[in-house]
Amino acid sequence: MKSKKTFPFQKSIVFRLLISVILIFIAMTILSNFAISKRQETLMSEMGEELENVLVDSQENDILLLIVDNAQLKSTTEFQMYSFSIMIATILLGSLAFFLIIMHVIKPLKVLTEKVSLIDIDNVESLRNEIVMSKGGYELEELSKSFDAALNKIYESYEKQKQFSANVAHELRTPLAVLRTKIDVFKKKQGHKDAEIEYFISTMENNVTRLSELVEGILFLSRDAQPQYSQVNVRSLLEEILLDVEDKAKEKEISMTIKGEDVVVLTDDMLLERTLLNLIDNAIKYNVEGGYVEVSLSESESEVVIQVADTGIGISDEKKKHIFDLFYRIEESRSRVTGGYGIGLALVQNIITRLGGSISVSDNIPQGSIFQVVFKK
Repeated sequence: MKSKKTFPFQKSIVFRLLISVILIFIAMTILSNFAISKRQETLMSEMGEELENVLVDSQENDILLLIVDNAQLKSTTEFQMYSFSIMIATILLGSLAFFLIIMHVIKPLKVLTEKVSLIDIDNVESLRNEIVMSKGGYELEELSKSFDAALNKIYESYEKQKQFSANVAHELRTPLAVLRTKIDVFKKKQGHKDAEIEYFISTMENNVTRLSELVEGILFLSRDAQPQYSQVNVRSLLEEILLDVEDKAKEKEISMTIKGEDVVVLTDDMLLERTLLNLIDNAIKYNVEGGYVEVSLSESESEVVIQVADTGIGISDEKKKHIFDLFYRIEESRSRVTGGYGIGLALVQNIITRLGGSISVSDNIPQGSIFQVVFKK
């Protein structure tokens, strides 16, 4: 039978606060009584001196009549006011001491709050940060341990899913490569000019391509490869990308422009190219016939900004919250028409984060969307 865990009351926050209240109460009582007794001694000493003077001036058989005048009554009233003031001052002093003690006791709670606030659900690596508090009381320590254990379970579950996805994607690479080869061989054969067969081959080829891109994307997300940094001319890179997607843009009569001067940034050229190609390809894919794609570059002393604007149907505010989630698709019907499994923007955000940048999306007035990538210098 499992033994019940005992509660170490002496290490708890409640015990510390209880002891603090008792000690403060004792200190307040001693302090107030000491101050009042000192004042009483002073008054008694003054009255004793007056009485002594009266006795010195009187004769042996004189009858003494002591009269309490207004001054003495006033002195008594002042003593009462003094006693009341001492009580008020002692209470205020005790309250201040109790406040400082409470601030000291809950300071570890603030530290725990700061540690928890550093956890970013979009950055799974932050789940590995240990948040166990060894100081601050038994309750806080147990709370931090429970929270840390929950985060560890989440991280372990994520690692298992990540490894499973990587294994599945790896296993799919070979059969997809075989399918692509078979399709290429079949296309080169003579005598297959039937429209239905041509359509079938084209459909097979498109779907194999989509699956291959999905597999490569999952494998990339599962890898923890470090970027290879170098000085990259972003405008030159964009010109090459626009040249690559020119045919796709012409099919929808979409015009493409680049605004801004040469901008050089320290980054991984291969990863940045993959990111910008994905954003521009999406801007074409989800654009309207006869629309435009505008890529703008700007820089300041502290950052480099790259914007990709389109004239597509746009993204609602509610869907903007999930646009970078893995496997999230804005519309199932639109995804079936344009292709894609909702991994592209998740991949983009992952790359941008690895490169130390950030990405956001906003509305392009009057129509479309603007994706903004920011790199700190």
